[in-house]
Amino acid sequence: MPKIAELANHIIETVAEELDVPKDAILSKSRKAEIVDARHMVAKLLHIRNVYPSRIAEIFGVSARTVQYVITSFDARIQTNRMLRNSYAKLAKTLCDNCETIAK
Repeated sequence: MPKIAELANHIIETVAEELDVPKDAILSKSRKAEIVDARHMVAKLLHIRNVYPSRIAEIFGVSARTVQYVITSFDARIQTNRMLRNSYAKLAKTLCDNCETIAK
């Protein structure tokens, strides 16, 4: 798990910097919209880097089903938020050279 932990930490730091949200807030249970957006973006970026939802769930302290929901609903979330969509596209391109990134 050290590789996944390092990858998760790197993605969390990158998202925190891009969205100007504290790193510890992303890992918190906060329901503020900007923090939820950051948390969901981290989950989606980990998923496109081929991290299993069960591993992502361990990082955030939630169920794997919750992570599945976050991953599947993220595309709808970025369609209604242009700033989030642009940030996601930028980070996905930066963090994931050969990954499938669909930012509609």
